[in-house]
Amino acid sequence: MNNQYINPRNFGWIHHKMSEECINHIWDCINTAKGDNAKGNLVGQIDRSIVLEDKNDWLWNNVLKNLYLDYDSKWGHGHCKVPLDEDFDPYLKDMWVNYQNKHEYNPIHDHGGLYSFAAWLNIPTHYEDQAQIGNAKDASSSYNSTFMFQYLDIFGGPMSMRYELSPDYENMLLFFPSCLQHMVFPYYNCDEQRISISGNIWLKHKGDNNVKYITTNRQSWQDMK
Repeated sequence: MNNQYINPRNFGWIHHKMSEECINHIWDCINTAKGDNAKGNLVGQIDRSIVLEDKNDWLWNNVLKNLYLDYDSKWGHGHCKVPLDEDFDPYLKDMWVNYQNKHEYNPIHDHGGLYSFAAWLNIPTHYEDQAQIGNAKDASSSYNSTFMFQYLDIFGGPMSMRYELSPDYENMLLFFPSCLQHMVFPYYNCDEQRISISGNIWLKHKGDNNVKYITTNRQSWQDMK
């Protein structure tokens, strides 16, 4: 058979299991946060989102920068609309912690920047139990207590990848292109909060400490003056 099998170019995302040192650093950032409200820039219908500072750039230097380079080696940065052969550096622009109560949710959305990440620190529910709650029981599928990516296939049809959240996903970080749409479904019958962090990686001119220009995946330049 003289067949050739063609796989169209596509992009993915990275699962990263955070180390104990990384987790301790993140909790330190949370416990010493100033309490600035991050919700004004977010769509999450949740209790609180608080701005975090990456102390001494530890998370960037020890985790996120490596994931940025790893993504490049696996898939490249072809989803970025700005030519990366220019003199740019990636940097962690913003990060926040989310406190989610039962019945709260994060509607479908994407982020600004080039890459984003999300990581769970506390997941108080088990997907198997959530799937047996009345609103989901006997349905063809349950979305209670799930995180989901959504995208289109080669025919323009909707595709999704669902994470059925249980404590096994605690301390797992997902690193993905910022334009990849995602959502968080509510959970029920539990008074404990789900705690997660998120953040965005953007680009800046090398040596530009004032960060006058940053790049996004949907527009070439955004003037930050």
